[in-house]
Amino acid sequence: MRSTMAALAFLLTVLPATAAHADEVRREPVILVHGWTGVGSDMATMRDAFTAAGYPAYTVDLPGQNNLVNALVIADTVRQVRERTGAAKVSLVGHSMGGLSTRWYLKRLGGVAEVSTYVSMGSPQYGYLPACLLGEQDGGQMCPFNPFMWDLDTGDDTPGDVAYTTIRSTEDAADVTRLDGGACFHEITGVEHPAEPRSPLFIAAALAAVGGTCPGTFINLPVT
Repeated sequence: MRSTMAALAFLLTVLPATAAHADEVRREPVILVHGWTGVGSDMATMRDAFTAAGYPAYTVDLPGQNNLVNALVIADTVRQVRERTGAAKVSLVGHSMGGLSTRWYLKRLGGVAEVSTYVSMGSPQYGYLPACLLGEQDGGQMCPFNPFMWDLDTGDDTPGDVAYTTIRSTEDAADVTRLDGGACFHEITGVEHPAEPRSPLFIAAALAAVGGTCPGTFINLPVT
């Protein structure tokens, strides 16, 4: 575990587009988490939009395709950002598989105490069948029958005092993105999955959600 955590610390990318000291923070920090096989720079356009809107915005480079390991990186990133800014809580925006790693951190690593808003974009919240052909360390945890997905989707999908929003495109292959419990759902037409973090429509929706406005429809689904 020590070697793992040392590797995680090395892989973190936690410098914001514009450094913010505790006395300069006017809005809660936002951490942007890339998707499967991605890198932190995939979220640069969205980071810049949040920075322009007055948010201390950060990206993170995840070490691989294992959601459990990635969730540890996210937890460490949140800790570092809170220490840097003095913020009590942060907002998290995850693209694709990054939305699953982020939700694991919230649900299984105590992240609900440190996060005010969760936004996912194109995340296969109940799994993605083609991922069943991938290895466990290569994205196979997204398979609907993988123990990771079973555990993640057991009980309340929206725990804690966190505002949850899921956003999807009509072009997303995984069409099930809703969460049990109270959450905001929003569908955008015609944006290809890889382009979502750069899409003005997705950026506007994420900004609205982090700002406290549901960009779509709030639905309180029964917990299963």
